[in-house]
Amino acid sequence: MNKRTRLCTGLAVTFGLLTACGGSGGEPVAIDAVDEEAVVETTSPATTPPTEPPATEPAATEPPATDPPSTEPLSTEPASDLPEWASGERATVQTDTGPLELPVEIVPFCESSRSFHTAANAVDLVQDGQVGTLQQLFVALAAIVPLVIDSAPSDEFAVEPMAAQDQLSVIIPAFEQIGYDNTRVAELSDPAALFDAIEGFTETVGSLRMFLVEVCGADGDVLDEQSQGAVDAAASAAGETTAPEAPAEAVPGTPITNEASNITLSVPADWTETEESLEDGRQQLVASSDIDTFYGLATPGVLMLRGEGGFRDGGFTGRVLEFQAELEGIGCAVLAETDYDDGVYSGQERSFDCGTDGLDVRLLGGTTADESLYAMLLLIHPTDDQGVRQLVVDTFQVT
Repeated sequence: MNKRTRLCTGLAVTFGLLTACGGSGGEPVAIDAVDEEAVVETTSPATTPPTEPPATEPAATEPPATDPPSTEPLSTEPASDLPEWASGERATVQTDTGPLELPVEIVPFCESSRSFHTAANAVDLVQDGQVGTLQQLFVALAAIVPLVIDSAPSDEFAVEPMAAQDQLSVIIPAFEQIGYDNTRVAELSDPAALFDAIEGFTETVGSLRMFLVEVCGADGDVLDEQSQGAVDAAASAAGETTAPEAPAEAVPGTPITNEASNITLSVPADWTETEESLEDGRQQLVASSDIDTFYGLATPGVLMLRGEGGFRDGGFTGRVLEFQAELEGIGCAVLAETDYDDGVYSGQERSFDCGTDGLDVRLLGGTTADESLYAMLLLIHPTDDQGVRQLVVDTFQVT
């Protein structure tokens, strides 16, 4: 049973008991008194034998000796079904879903848990490059989590916030080392420890969200709105923008694949020249309207590479650094490094200034969830046509 299941089950049991906190009172049990008439007196038999035959009726037997009944009155108080932490007092609070009656001990825990969830959920809404915003949110989380622990009405309720505190003790120092820039995770000496802590933190926040919705009367949409508001406030404090980029205009594409059918993507219809190769066991597929000038970074096109491995064994990161070194070797300079995640592949995206006016030069891609495969793309497209990038991002795949 994972933490989320354990917390929700525990709370369900707790609140099930609270609904029965009145108990069921019963009348004291009546104890029948001993019937004095049922006691038969007996005499010692005469030493002379009787002259008459013994009676045929069965002789009465003396009841065994019994202790007198207790004189202390039995308790008439019903047994309480309340957990140890509950006083039985209840309060009506206004929630996202309307008025809700809660045990008074739960109310402050709901409030502090909501504040923590707002900041924790906001971390996932931070845009690439908002390092100051991310730092502001982590500072807030570090300050709030002790308050959540202190407001827990019992040790059971404190399990999840204490887990979050332990996970943040790994996450925050790691991000401090890389300046809160998640594209530099590969620079850490032990990125695996950060990944594990982030995975646990995500589960903890999800469990906390379930508690807020199912017990505290929160609404998921309202929680997300509050988290976006926290991002805006943190960005404002950090002097960063939160305005989303305008969606790119869609570009019609033509599907292409390599001979082994393990690299596929769609490209603009005029990228009719293709070329594939095998380099050090890694397969490549190139497409452009003019491959020769594409290699000189003067024409739009894409080189897609399929490899095995991921971050942990250096596969993907190694290829990115190799390509970056080659680009820098011909005079390109890194403009920006951002996180990349399209729901299937997660990794990095780097843009370069290569002196090619009107063209964007990018390295992008990432690994599959199990890090068994990765895809990396060198993409050149017109600066004023972001739809080309979106076309490639939406369709590339390795198997």
